Amino acid sequence: MKHSFVHRTAGGLIVPFVIVIGVLLAGVGSARAAKNALVEVGFVGVPPPNFQNVLLNVQSVRVNPKVNATPYNGKWQPIPVPPGIGNAGQNADLQIDLNASQNLPQIFNTAGVQAGIYRFVELRLDPNNPGTLVPDCPQTSPPISNPSNTADGCINYPIQLTNGNNVIVYSNPDGSPLISPANKIMTPLILQVSMSQPVPPTVPGGAYTVTISLATPPANPLEVGTVTGSVNVNSAGKGSGTSPSGKVRKLAVTAEAIGTNTPIASTPVKNGQYTLILPAASTFGTLYDLAVAGGADTYAAQRLTPLYQGTSITADFNDKNSLTGSQTLGNITGTISDNCVATKPIVGATLQLLIPPDPPNPNSSVDCSVPGDAPLCVAVATANTDNTGYFPLPGTITIPAEFSNVPIRSKSLPNTNKGAYVMEVTAPGYDPLFEYAIPTSNGKGGTCAPIDSTTFGACDLSLNTGYIQGKIPIQQPVPGQTILVQVFAEDAGTNNIESALPMPITVTSSNGGTIGYTLNVPPSVSTFDLFATTIDNYQGVGDPYPGHTIVVKSGVTGPAEPSKPGACSTATPTPFEQPIECIGHGSVTGAVYGANLGSSVVLSKQDTGSGDFVAITNTLVQNQSPNSTPPPSNNYSFCAPADTYQVQEWQLPTPDADATPSSSPTASPVPDMAAIITISTPLPAGGASPTPTPAIKCPTTCENPDGTCPGICSNVIQPLPPTP
Repeated sequence: MKHSFVHRTAGGLIVPFVIVIGVLLAGVGSARAAKNALVEVGFVGVPPPNFQNVLLNVQSVRVNPKVNATPYNGKWQPIPVPPGIGNAGQNADLQIDLNASQNLPQIFNTAGVQAGIYRFVELRLDPNNPGTLVPDCPQTSPPISNPSNTADGCINYPIQLTNGNNVIVYSNPDGSPLISPANKIMTPLILQVSMSQPVPPTVPGGAYTVTISLATPPANPLEVGTVTGSVNVNSAGKGSGTSPSGKVRKLAVTAEAIGTNTPIASTPVKNGQYTLILPAASTFGTLYDLAVAGGADTYAAQRLTPLYQGTSITADFNDKNSLTGSQTLGNITGTISDNCVATKPIVGATLQLLIPPDPPNPNSSVDCSVPGDAPLCVAVATANTDNTGYFPLPGTITIPAEFSNVPIRSKSLPNTNKGAYVMEVTAPGYDPLFEYAIPTSNGKGGTCAPIDSTTFGACDLSLNTGYIQGKIPIQQPVPGQTILVQVFAEDAGTNNIESALPMPITVTSSNGGTIGYTLNVPPSVSTFDLFATTIDNYQGVGDPYPGHTIVVKSGVTGPAEPSKPGACSTATPTPFEQPIECIGHGSVTGAVYGANLGSSVVLSKQDTGSGDFVAITNTLVQNQSPNSTPPPSNNYSFCAPADTYQVQEWQLPTPDADATPSSSPTASPVPDMAAIITISTPLPAGGASPTPTPAIKCPTTCENPDGTCPGICSNVIQPLPPTP
């Protein structure tokens, strides 16, 4: 089945308004009896300086009425990892980033607890993998290093806690309550997670030793706001209120990052009321969409004005825009496949049901089936495909999949085709597909039709793709070593990545100095920028930041040339100009003066062939005002191989404090101050080898042909002043 229309939203570098996102994929809280109070847990990070990443793998948070309660005390109330995160059960982890959560809290989960007073809290990390540190390179030029030296930068290091276990506890010094949740009331528990300056490992491949502590953060820099409202459910529905699976999801309100359909936090509706505690920027404002789904009721959605620190927005779904209850629920099932390769399933495709937001004004004319209106619509149900291309993935024992609880719409509703929803299907490297979809209550999986058709059939859909096929020169690894190469394609002139190779290319000493790649790309995009990186090992562990050069190629014409239809066609650009070479690690750090929560910094590299810059990665500015612990630094950092780059600030426009966005909510940021920097090549370690076997064993797969290894990396400091 061909796509109905193609909609592209990427017109420039997309930077999220919300800095840290705790994704809540399925359901809300505990369903056990007598747990009618709700606690929403979030984290504010206080990381040590000079680290690229400070990551902790959280398994759960528990609260107890008694200070210094033993681990097996019967009064513990758990707030677990959200359903759908990681592995099933309590062994799942949600990773929090202490660097990013300096600006806005990261929401962990919302769960039901018994009403009462709680004085003791416990944070439990994964006992097998509590977290990861990636240090920046040394601030001063290091001496020639020994390859067994563990003080390198831009390397993935494990951590171990000084207390010998992975449980951190906290109570107020005077024993006063931390929280006092009441029945049917949402209570926030925001925890400040601090890490002391880590002690480097003493043996190759060892762990950094760290001390982690908890506290309740000062009220002043705590950037959260509240969204409350009523949800009026009209019981005049004529349906049975049942679903094909026999299970019904609880009625809940979910906040999504505006225009992205990315969930931030979710809360159940209790007695027609709901409360959401959300990250909220103090002076810049944070924008959200709201989606209401569950409870055998119809869907509803709203788009909000900016939410600011310490403020509250009332968003009612009232009589005028009520939901209708007691609906017959149906399911939508099917498969997603590649339109260019027969029987090839698309794994990990995302499907979303879209509806226009209420109130009717200013969005009364929004039609989710129209390309220009799609960014204004809100996702109310989401599904993904499995390894066979089948959707949806199954739900949990108690919480059915969202596509198994879809209310069947009336055929007479406006802006619908026979009572259909608009369904968007996306996958990296493919054009998005928009279809009409109608759920069915008989378990047969619903029906679908192209937007320009009224003929419905099975929801077995296919996506269009095209190909870019080219070559990259590469320095061959020494015998016995292998290098993995990954290639990315992004919309030209942006940092909006469209696709990457499904599997990295394995390079050995017999590759001949050139590798070929074939990349799936959306055929509707006319021009791409490409870049290629390596996946190196260091001390036997995958290194997230390569020691080989990152190579770029700008302005690559896609398969949609004027003489070609685009879909299933292949573009063959000239080879990359620069080869991939072993060069060693490096980093760049600095501060952005005058930054706000719409500021980001982009790292780019110049294509030696065209002279244009290709964006490689971007980072949000960390530790901004009004943070006071530690004092605001407005810092940024990148890990990158030794080379010449451009660092540039990009700035999103400040939202209108009094206006609900009625046009594209992800306005393109504009470039600001830029600087060209050069990261010095590390001095080599070891000596030349008279044989093909190196005289020393390098700790990394980035190894020079003469037997030497790149030494400890060095750092470049580059502040970015405000616009003159």
